[in-house]
Amino acid sequence: MMRLTAFLVLGLLASPLSFADGRSFESLDPSTQAALAREKARWNSLPPERQDEMIQRAQHWQQLSPEQKSELRDRYQRFQELPPEKRAELQQRYEKFQRLSPREREELRKKWDAMTPQERDARKKRFREASPEERNEMRAKFRRELREKQRNGEGRGDGYGREGRGKKDGHDAHP
Repeated sequence: MMRLTAFLVLGLLASPLSFADGRSFESLDPSTQAALAREKARWNSLPPERQDEMIQRAQHWQQLSPEQKSELRDRYQRFQELPPEKRAELQQRYEKFQRLSPREREELRKKWDAMTPQERDARKKRFREASPEERNEMRAKFRRELREKQRNGEGRGDGYGREGRGKKDGHDAHP
C-alpha cells in the first residue's frame, strides 16, 4: 500500500497539472499562449489562482487597441526609468488606494473625474512638492470630506460610474 501511495504521489507531481484546478499551458488557446510565452517554463508550478489572474490579464491585453497598448508600454517604460525610491513610493500609494473601501475608491475617482485638467495638474504638483506630513494631512482632509459626504448622503447618482472611467481630456482618470 505504501508503494502504491508513493507511486500515485509521484505521478501527480509529474503530471502537467501540478494543482487539481490548474491548467496546463498547452490547454490555453494559441493567442493566450503567445501572450504568456515568457511564463511557460514555470506555468505548471504556479497556483491556479495566479494562473487565472495571468490568463485574465492576457485576455484583457488582447482586447486593447494598438493605441492603448502603446500607451501602457510607454507608462511601463517611464515607471521602469524612475529611481527605485520613487517606484517604491508609487507602489505604496497604489497599495494604499487598493486598501480603501470600494466606496472610497469610487468617490476618489468621481472627485478626480470632476476636476478640470488644470485642477488635476495643480493637485499633482501640490502633492509632489508637499512634505510627507503635508501629504498625510491632505489624505486625512480627503477622508474627512468623504465621510462628511457619506453622512449627508451626497456623492451618489451623479452619473459617474466605473464605466465612465478612463481618459478624460487627455489625462488619466485617477491619480
